[in-house]
Amino acid sequence: MDVDVFVCGAGPVGLILAYQLKRMGIAVYLAEKAPGTDQVNYGRAGAISPRTMELLDQLSLADPLMQHGFVCKSTSTFKDGQRVPGRGWDFVQNIEDTAFDFILHLRQMHTERIFRKALEGVGQLVHEGSRLVDYSVTNSPHENSSRYTVILENFDGSTNLVNARYIIGADGGSSTVRKLAGIKFLGDSTPLEWVRMDAIVTTNMPDSRVGPVSIISSDHGNVLWAPMDHGRTRIGFRCTPQMRQRYDLGIGLAEIKFEALQALKPFDITIESVDWWTIYRVSHRLAERYFASPATTPRIVTSQDVLTADDKTSGIFIAGDAAHTHSSGTAQGMNVGIQDATNLSWKLAGVIKGWFDHKILGTYESERRPAAAKVIKLDESIASVMSGEVPDAYTGTQKDPSTIFHEVLNRNAQVTVGLHVPYEVDGHLNRSHYTTCDIMPGQRAPDVSLCKPGTLDLIRLYTIMQNTGRFWIITFVRSPPLQHALVLERYTRYLVDFDERWGPFCDYATIIAGEALSVSDALAGHEPPGNAYFDVEKGLAFERYGVDPRKGGILVIRPDGVVGFPCPLDRFHDLERYFGGFALPMGP
Repeated sequence: MDVDVFVCGAGPVGLILAYQLKRMGIAVYLAEKAPGTDQVNYGRAGAISPRTMELLDQLSLADPLMQHGFVCKSTSTFKDGQRVPGRGWDFVQNIEDTAFDFILHLRQMHTERIFRKALEGVGQLVHEGSRLVDYSVTNSPHENSSRYTVILENFDGSTNLVNARYIIGADGGSSTVRKLAGIKFLGDSTPLEWVRMDAIVTTNMPDSRVGPVSIISSDHGNVLWAPMDHGRTRIGFRCTPQMRQRYDLGIGLAEIKFEALQALKPFDITIESVDWWTIYRVSHRLAERYFASPATTPRIVTSQDVLTADDKTSGIFIAGDAAHTHSSGTAQGMNVGIQDATNLSWKLAGVIKGWFDHKILGTYESERRPAAAKVIKLDESIASVMSGEVPDAYTGTQKDPSTIFHEVLNRNAQVTVGLHVPYEVDGHLNRSHYTTCDIMPGQRAPDVSLCKPGTLDLIRLYTIMQNTGRFWIITFVRSPPLQHALVLERYTRYLVDFDERWGPFCDYATIIAGEALSVSDALAGHEPPGNAYFDVEKGLAFERYGVDPRKGGILVIRPDGVVGFPCPLDRFHDLERYFGGFALPMGP
């Protein structure tokens, strides 16, 4: 079978990669080594952050997730049975600047089921029970490209061959793709072990079904109590060396249940049934690189010219746990992985479709690897304090791990919820020449509320900007345009020619500051670029983006909801320079 992209691993990251690529018209083969039934009772990832919800909302996936998930907007901390204010997870009570001002608790099996249903809707199969064994590379000098032949072993012992231009490894921390590509996984395991259990429970603990609870325990570290979907509760605590010593014959479910009862004292708890439990060792690892070109692989079987290591006309990418691992302390694993997927998918699809120069693929690693490194550095401290230890890197004056836990969480709250993990201004994809707005290139585009013409019904910007792999060019203009009238007329004429060159991967919308009974009246008869929407109330969208209504402005927003390029309204010609830095013109 010949495809554009072979995706290895059908966890949340692999599913989102395949879903986005397929929606953009890319031929994908998605392989998962485990049979589908193996995930039925797995707990694993269970929290979806606000930023991830925004990105999934752009893919029409947020609503079905919220139909099943448990919304967490409140939290509590207890010590010796007494409530302790200002500790633990209380940052979840102060999430702002997003419609998704909560953490959504939803076990991974339900998340995957929703993603798989979406995949079915776009006609994409998941090839289950299909294990990656090896691959080879064939280089074709006449086509100036390379292709991979992927060897798969099926559950029944048969083999399949899949030919692909690109391979993406989303196959977890022990990634076969990463190992075959020779990518080093830097870092190590810590001595810390954690217990996680999903169960149906009853308890006399206050607020047990309100939000995440932190219970300070001298024997079990910072005990996690998290209400989950479908009436389940996730309980987590440290598996200490002392606990290991207590059980010479090993630790099984009976021992885990007993230790959970001890960890939650003085509250009473009855464990009615257990869906899933695990003991795992905390590791902090980061892939040395996120891309391997055909030139760096030992598996070239046919080659008649020289390959270069920076050639990205074909190659291997890794994402999710295949690229980075850390503890579940701040529930970042799946979130960072999905953000990897939404960053890579539109870039790769655009290259395959001939929209973008292949060099844009280098920005996947330059943007996402530092983001993962930041999460891992934070997690090194979080993992220590949740285990009841003072982190080695801590330089403050506190000695109480629970106090440090609260301090570190609140200081890094915007990173934890994903709303402030900016990418560097790189002069190409994230380009800055002007102070048109307060949001810098590389930063998340705020999701503001706007009004539809006529009914004045509210609609969010992210609802408008669905992620189809296309850029959004957002025009900010006041009503009436006054001194902007001539500029607006020249701008709309310019976009006719612009659209011939760059239109296949650009969409447009206009935000109008002011009120009018029609868009035409608001703009003094001028046509808006794309559909127009009115700013709400006192110009909150203009205010949030820091655009002066007297001057207006243009913002280019990337498919993944990141600001790419701002410019003044009268410098619209610079749009050509921006897209010319990484895109390929589609016309004269």
